[in-house]
Amino acid sequence: MRIAYIVNQFPPNITAGLGRYAELITPYLARGHRLAVFTLNDGRQTVEERLPGITVHRPLGRLLGAIGRRRRLNRTKGVEFLLLALTVVASNWRYFLRLRRSARPDLVAVHDSTNFLAALLCHYALRLPVVLHVHTTEYGVAEQRSIPDPVGLFAALERWLARISRRVVVATPEVRDQLVAAGWDRTPIDVVPLGGTFEHLVADPGFDRAGLDEAAAGLRVRLGIAAGDPVLLFVGRIERQKGVYQLLEALPEIAAGLPGVRLVLVGEGDVAGVERIAAASGLSVLAPGRFVGGRELLEFYAMADACVFPSLFEPFGLVATEAMALGRPVVLGDGFSRIFLGDPDRPACRFVRAGDPADIARGVLEVMTDARLAGELAERGRRLVSEGLSWERAARETVACYEAALGRLTRTSS
Repeated sequence: MRIAYIVNQFPPNITAGLGRYAELITPYLARGHRLAVFTLNDGRQTVEERLPGITVHRPLGRLLGAIGRRRRLNRTKGVEFLLLALTVVASNWRYFLRLRRSARPDLVAVHDSTNFLAALLCHYALRLPVVLHVHTTEYGVAEQRSIPDPVGLFAALERWLARISRRVVVATPEVRDQLVAAGWDRTPIDVVPLGGTFEHLVADPGFDRAGLDEAAAGLRVRLGIAAGDPVLLFVGRIERQKGVYQLLEALPEIAAGLPGVRLVLVGEGDVAGVERIAAASGLSVLAPGRFVGGRELLEFYAMADACVFPSLFEPFGLVATEAMALGRPVVLGDGFSRIFLGDPDRPACRFVRAGDPADIARGVLEVMTDARLAGELAERGRRLVSEGLSWERAARETVACYEAALGRLTRTSS
């Protein structure tokens, strides 16, 4: 199968979970299939690149490429989000031009509604079958949105994309149900849970856990955290949808029940706002203020006594797989899928009401003050990720969705 794969992030341009997803699943998709990836260029990547089984196209515009070379745009800031949106739209046009003059793919996989222009052009102009992957619903469907849409234009655009797509692929049953409730009922919606971010690392017999723990101890020292201080870790964009402000409201109660606790926020976004809140209330909060990946991210997880991700909504949440894979007890907001709960009688995580700071505090204190509970959650979470969330399975199920889309097209055409 020849697959055109349109996604906003692809290595080395990874700034969020979407980039990690593309990095981890595409090598499996390329096994036995020809994959052409069309992705953004922040001004520092090569325009064309060949990888095993994958050809990567990164068209570069002069104006926005020049902006990207000077600084990486932060999508959580209004003006920079607008510039990123313009970059996506302009790049979508270039993807279309490149596809129009290249060998015709069997199918176009479009990731998220931000790539709406490419999806519409491939469907209407090139008459190609489109499969839409929905990684986030925060623009037009979710109650809590990251952009204003007072008259529902983006929501209408998303429904349009669903109608012209042969299949829609989501990562959880909750997102599927959310889309159906929003009127996405004319196209089959397939649920394909993702894999774990650190799947290969922790499965490697040569994985040096002792060395990682030693590096984590060094990170603790560099951050100025005393050896005996409990560390509560948050990883993700620092913005409203991730429940950060409710977490900050919960912190005084957490600190009262767990003296010396240090909250570490890893991610980019409203770092200045967090620092103002922390300074005004005397909270002990550390926020590096940047996207962290690779070995350094592993060290942050290994340093943590527990992880909290109180998202108001989360289409999947790779951060949960990351923390669980490394044996960290996890507290999740109810915006996460119940996939991460595992067996309700022997849960793999502690769920809390994301909009309720008092409930966040209760959940965190239960986990961080009960060593037995923390250990049970850590072990169950580790097993849930290692046994149930593999990228090989995710790729196999994704290919099955693509084949179903092509089969449906054949039946429609006959």
